[in-house]
Amino acid sequence: MPACPVCAADVPDTLEVCPRCSTPLWNDDVTRLADSRPRYGDRDSRGARAARDNDSRGRLTSTDAIDHGRFPPGAILDGRYRIVGRLGRGGMGEVYRADDLKLGQPVALKFLPEALDRDPARLTQLHTEVRLARQVSHPNVCRVYDVGEFEGHTFLSMEYVDGEDLALLLRRVGRFPADRAIELARQMCAGLAAAHDRGVVHRDLKPANIMLDGSGRIRITDFGLAGVIGETLRAGTPAYMAPEQLAGGEVTPRSDIYSLGLVLYELFTGQRALDAANVAELIAKRERAQITPPSVLVRDLDEAVERVIFRCLAPDPAKRPATAIAVAARLPGGDPLAAALAAGETPSPEMVAAAGETNALHVAAGLSLLAFVVLGLIACAIAADRTSLLARVPLDKSLDALEDRARTLTASIADGEPAVDTARGIMLSSEYLSYVEKTDQRRTRWDSLATGRFPTLSFWYRASPVLLVPERPALRPTVGDPPPMIAGMVTAVLDPQGRLQEFVRVPPQLDASTAPPAAPANWKPLFDAADLDMSAFASDAPAWTPRVYADARAAWTGPYPGRADLRARV
Repeated sequence: MPACPVCAADVPDTLEVCPRCSTPLWNDDVTRLADSRPRYGDRDSRGARAARDNDSRGRLTSTDAIDHGRFPPGAILDGRYRIVGRLGRGGMGEVYRADDLKLGQPVALKFLPEALDRDPARLTQLHTEVRLARQVSHPNVCRVYDVGEFEGHTFLSMEYVDGEDLALLLRRVGRFPADRAIELARQMCAGLAAAHDRGVVHRDLKPANIMLDGSGRIRITDFGLAGVIGETLRAGTPAYMAPEQLAGGEVTPRSDIYSLGLVLYELFTGQRALDAANVAELIAKRERAQITPPSVLVRDLDEAVERVIFRCLAPDPAKRPATAIAVAARLPGGDPLAAALAAGETPSPEMVAAAGETNALHVAAGLSLLAFVVLGLIACAIAADRTSLLARVPLDKSLDALEDRARTLTASIADGEPAVDTARGIMLSSEYLSYVEKTDQRRTRWDSLATGRFPTLSFWYRASPVLLVPERPALRPTVGDPPPMIAGMVTAVLDPQGRLQEFVRVPPQLDASTAPPAAPANWKPLFDAADLDMSAFASDAPAWTPRVYADARAAWTGPYPGRADLRARV
């Protein structure tokens, strides 16, 4: 029984693919590494050749010749590419490392099977796939440069990745540590999402098409080529195909998500989700859902990893994650959106949407939270009636009514030029509130606010012979900005009932009048404007200095309206 040239597994003569790694083995189209492993020809000679090579494997005799493939090292192709050596050969064709003499950089040249050169329809499809693949530029995707032809053979020029594919690594070192596996899984998702955003479906995502470069970064190769080179079941590797792809149905990005789930299974467990000797056995095992849970193979595996793997492996495409970014978002820890921004990439709308995806909240928990919020709102509404200042201070008059009252008082108290600009507003004073809080501990201490006599909420009105331009840009004028410094500026402060609390008018800066001294001021109109009984107040020595020049000062003390225990000073 011959052995697979890639993984050395025994291959029955009746099979055309390796049962372990799915390497195609039909006819001469055999994957071959650049080492001393044997090359198989037709099926009838495999047994004899394998028996002969068992004794000579691993050593080169003087009669053997080194097989460099169709192009020896140093050959110049199309005056541009200089062959360095063959990297491999398989069902997807031969791959050579070459130097691009025009651009001065290493490239990989993939020569496609000869059957493709004789099929115009498939060549047209190839050009379409390459045209799409060229648009994919992402750190986790091996870039496709161009399609070329040399001596009647079609080849692709691609980015050369100096590294090892994931299939060989898994066979050599086994499963990866959890943290490293999650990191690599996120990179796979990012590369796959970048291709899907450009409308490119891989169709053959498997460990052999995923490489780790020299810096340990994932690079996905061969986007879209399986659909061009293969036919029906061979348009991809059966062991990694989605059910709908295996059945010959439509292939969509969600088909790649299924393949991604199988790759993640191997990445975290080191084993395949399903092993089968042929396609019929593979289909039968899938129908019976004979997939061992990853947590059985790896005891300390995070439950989130197992959940996302089985979501990807859902038989129904509609039940799989919609995008590769959604898969990355469900992996434990990290943030694909933050990772993309940190890498200097522009996140796609799908990535932004997936970054907000979370597990659904349980119905019982949601109802409990809703009830808590509703009770909190009810409690706030009840407390507002008892604690809100607006609920205790009467605001019966509108701002327009208060402004009209302020204009009337200003006209009756002070003569002057008509105002060029005016402003109004509401201000809060906390001095009285602080006083009551410190001196009165009764439960009814705030009842006095209902009279509106205390300076808590006040209406202010300003009139000016020039424009009121605040010193702080982009803000409206306030009771103190701009400062009342220009002659003729008037400020009136009223309580919510329209009673005067304060009146200030800036006097002229220059008084050139030769008239005799004016008669003593009549203070009664001001007491009437404040709704105070002047006869109940007694004269007192002035103690406060006005903010503006004053030719006379006066002061009175008397009972505070609404608070018999307090004295008011005017």
